[in-house]
Amino acid sequence: MAKASIQPRKKAGGFMVASDKNTDIVAPIFRPDLDAEDRKIYDDVCKRLEINPTLEDHHSYMQLMNYNQFAYMDLRPLSPWLNAKYELKP
Repeated sequence: MAKASIQPRKKAGGFMVASDKNTDIVAPIFRPDLDAEDRKIYDDVCKRLEINPTLEDHHSYMQLMNYNQFAYMDLRPLSPWLNAKYELKP
């Protein structure tokens, strides 16, 4: 996500370098670089945190890559089976 960053980079060969496609990292890992739905969430989170989503400036890069490791939760209604099993009201 930080391809546009102007921050100094480590030499290639480390974990998660910008040139690595990381296609072997799969769901449920958050992948805004590969998944359009994840990208929408990523852009929304950056907007709410007032972070540049390209991470090209130092502040945005540091906030997202070093400090703001975030998770998100998708809340959905319970299935009818769970509602019936636990006698919950829909």
